[in-house]
Amino acid sequence: MGKLIASRQVIKAVFLLLILTSLIIFVVHSDFSALKKELSTVGYRFIFIIFTTFIAYFFGTLAWWVCLGPSKKRINIFELFAVRQIGETVGLFNPTSIIAGDLLKAELITRYEIPLQQGLGSVTISRITAILSQLSIFLLTMIWLMLSPLKNEVIRYTGHAIYVICVILLLFVVLIFYWLISTKIPPKNTPTDTTFISKAKNQLQKLLWDTKDFYQKQNKIFWYSYLLFAIHWLIGSLEFYLVLKFLDVDVKVIHGLILDMSVILFKSAGAFIPGQLGVEEISNKLLLNMIGIAGGSIWLSVSLLRRGRQVFWSTIGAIFYLCIKRKTIHVTV
Repeated sequence: MGKLIASRQVIKAVFLLLILTSLIIFVVHSDFSALKKELSTVGYRFIFIIFTTFIAYFFGTLAWWVCLGPSKKRINIFELFAVRQIGETVGLFNPTSIIAGDLLKAELITRYEIPLQQGLGSVTISRITAILSQLSIFLLTMIWLMLSPLKNEVIRYTGHAIYVICVILLLFVVLIFYWLISTKIPPKNTPTDTTFISKAKNQLQKLLWDTKDFYQKQNKIFWYSYLLFAIHWLIGSLEFYLVLKFLDVDVKVIHGLILDMSVILFKSAGAFIPGQLGVEEISNKLLLNMIGIAGGSIWLSVSLLRRGRQVFWSTIGAIFYLCIKRKTIHVTV
């Protein structure tokens, strides 16, 4: 037992070191003087960007909350919002991305008498509904894009690769849903093998089968989570729209949605980079050009303002973490 506790402490220490290192890299490579200049240009209107992202995050929290089942009575929505924000902040600055963030979320809600296994299950289910809703919206925006006057510009930048990507993502979504509705009997675990890899494999397998079981037995809640995450993505995409409007760019709401969904896919590929430094900036530049917004340094202004929002919510996440740790210390004492 002592060895197990010691190994867990070592793993936590390593994760903390990775997060702190990634955070330092992010801060060092962030141009805060340029950010300050852009924020002064937008002025008080930056509050609208923060408020919009808050509403989006709130719907993301609701989408996770419904997956907790009866245990959601043990934690109110604002406490869960704080836990989610902490996890998302860690996921942003950790090389393991959402894995570290989601594991931390599951661990933090154990402070509200929610079993770790149940927490992990709810996080896994909500992550799947988040991915499925995001890919569904992305595919719909790509259909709109291919039917719009922007089609030629998109093809000029991407070639036929855009069709290949869409087909692959569509097949991925179909396969996930096929797996969820299939009724194969889950394989039995082999408790005789107690190696770390075997335990991790069995844990992952159990989470996946629990997700499948959840979909088949609580189908309505699964789709509630899917719908709430869809709203989360739609509202979140308004950030792009507002930023461009504040920079006096003539855009439509659908442009913001296209940009947001596409940038998220780009950032997923560079998730191991602290704060996706460079990845988001390049994505913004390429995608803005792709939809015909290629004026001067607009992409840089957009990137800086989105970084401003990122810095704000990362700070809030850090404050929430300190508050939760302090609360735990008081309870323990």
